[in-house]
Amino acid sequence: MKVYFGASISLDRSMLPIYQEINRELKTLGHEITSKHVVDPDLTKGEWQKQYVPRELFKRETDRLDKSDVMVAEVTSPSWGTAFLIEYALNHGKPVLALYYKEAAMPLPMMIEGHPDLYVAHYSKGNVRTVLKKNLEDFASITRRKGKLIVIDGTDGSGKGTQTELLLKYLEQHKVKNKYIDFPRYYTSFHGQMVGRYLAGEFGNKESASPYLSSLFYAMDRLTARDEIVDWLEEGNTVVANRYTTSSMAFQTARIEKKKREEFLKWLYEMEYKEHKLPKEDVVIFLYVPVEISQKLIEQKAKREYAKGKKKDEYEADVEYQKEVLRLYLELAKKYKHWEVIRCVDSKGKLLPVTKVHQKIMKALKRHGVV
Repeated sequence: MKVYFGASISLDRSMLPIYQEINRELKTLGHEITSKHVVDPDLTKGEWQKQYVPRELFKRETDRLDKSDVMVAEVTSPSWGTAFLIEYALNHGKPVLALYYKEAAMPLPMMIEGHPDLYVAHYSKGNVRTVLKKNLEDFASITRRKGKLIVIDGTDGSGKGTQTELLLKYLEQHKVKNKYIDFPRYYTSFHGQMVGRYLAGEFGNKESASPYLSSLFYAMDRLTARDEIVDWLEEGNTVVANRYTTSSMAFQTARIEKKKREEFLKWLYEMEYKEHKLPKEDVVIFLYVPVEISQKLIEQKAKREYAKGKKKDEYEADVEYQKEVLRLYLELAKKYKHWEVIRCVDSKGKLLPVTKVHQKIMKALKRHGVV
C-alpha cells in the first residue's frame, strides 16, 4: 500500500531515529512511503520552512495524502501539522494508525486516545514491525472492501428474523451477491454455545454476571466469524447480519449503572472494532417495537434449546430490563448517523404488516446507498 507517514518536524526531532526505524519497517513490509521527507535528517537544517509559502505546503502534503491508501502517524511528540493531516485523512476516508512510543515520558494525548475513528497502537523499539504488520493488514482489507455490511437489530421479539429473510429475498431477486450471518451462533460456534449457557443462567443471574465478562462471550463469537465476513466483503457481497456488536451496545450496557455507561461503551467499541478489528457496519436497521408487543411475539416462538426448553430466557422475561434496552437503542440511534429507526407500529400502537415494515427498511437502505 501507499503509506503517508506523519510525525513532528519543526517542534521536536528528538525521535528522528525511531521515525527512521518505522519507515524502514514499512519498506520491509512492502509498503511505499509517500512522505519520505519526514525522516530526512537535513530537513530541519537551514531555512527549509521558507522554501514554501503556507498554501503551497498545504497543497503538497494534502496531495500526497490524497495519493496514499492509509496514514501512519507517530503521535508521541506533539505536532499541529500531524494532527491536522490526521483529520484530513479521516475526513477523506483514509484509515489512520496512530503510533505512541511506550517508553515516552509524556502521556498519550487524550484527544488522540479518545478519538473514535483512530486506531491507536503502543509500540517499543523491539516490536515496530509486529505492530505495523498487524494493523496495516487490517487496513489493507478495508481498502479492498467492495461489499456492504447491513445489520438488522432490535429488542427481543421485534421481528429481526422475518425482516432479514425478506431483505435476503429482495437481494436474490435483484441478483445482488449476498451472504447472511446470525449472531449469536448458539449451535455452530464454541463461543456462541457459551453465550447460550450464559443466557441459561449457568454463570450467574442478570444481577451477578459481570457485563464485561459476559460481553466477551458475544465478542469472541463475532471475532471467530470476522475473517469470513471480511472475505465476503472483499468479494463484493452485501452481508446481512442479524445482530452484531450493536446488540451488546444496548443489551450489555443496560446492565451497567448509568454513570459508568459511557466508559463501558468506549471499552466495548475499542475491543470489538479496534482490538478485534471487526468490519464496521455500513448501516444499522433498528426495528422499533414496544416491549408490550414484543413480549407477546416472543410467546409465539418455539421453545429454545439453550434456554432449557423455555420460550424466554431470564433476560427476555424481564420486562423492565427490555424497556431499558429499548431506551438505550433509541439513544444510540440518535448518536450514530448510520443508524436508522424503523417504527414497526402505526400511530395507534398496532403492529404494521411485515411487508410494510420491509418497504420502510428498503427506503432507509436506499437513502444510505447500500442497495
